[in-house]
Amino acid sequence: MSRQQQTYFLVDGSHYDRLRSVFETPLDLKKLAVVASGGSAISQANYYRDARDDDEAERLRSLFGWLEHNGFAIKGRTHKQGEPRERYGTNLVQIAVDAILLAEPGDHVVLVAGDAKLLPMLEVLRDYDIKVTLISTLNAPNTIAPPSILIKAANSFVELATLVGELAVEKSGSRSSEKD
Repeated sequence: MSRQQQTYFLVDGSHYDRLRSVFETPLDLKKLAVVASGGSAISQANYYRDARDDDEAERLRSLFGWLEHNGFAIKGRTHKQGEPRERYGTNLVQIAVDAILLAEPGDHVVLVAGDAKLLPMLEVLRDYDIKVTLISTLNAPNTIAPPSILIKAANSFVELATLVGELAVEKSGSRSSEKD
């Protein structure tokens, strides 16, 4: 019996934070996964984010709760008091490793990210006949928008600016909404 195609939804939490700032609203990541995958069932959804200190961990607590409630695995770690923290890039390594280890030929990786450091990962996935959908926005400063080489390396690109209206989460106390 042949293996069924899998769809993996991987979110660079640092990039998602920047996108929330650009659009001035949290986005329903569960709904985004369905839209970007063309309605395919999501086999696994991972959110990658380190909490650099207790204050940041507290700030992210409600988001992490929303993510867990909606079926996301949260990957990353909270750094202990006084422990040195890498400035940036640890999550990108973990995303790349997971994508390459999880996905097999014919699978689909849906990726919320924008860092050019992920280019080798996209190239490897393409070489192994794994479809990649990149999600971000060009409607942002260059420090946030993905570079054209990353977009070209993906099979498809989802422009978030065109979806914000349907993905914006209203800030309410309900359990179905992401809270900040």
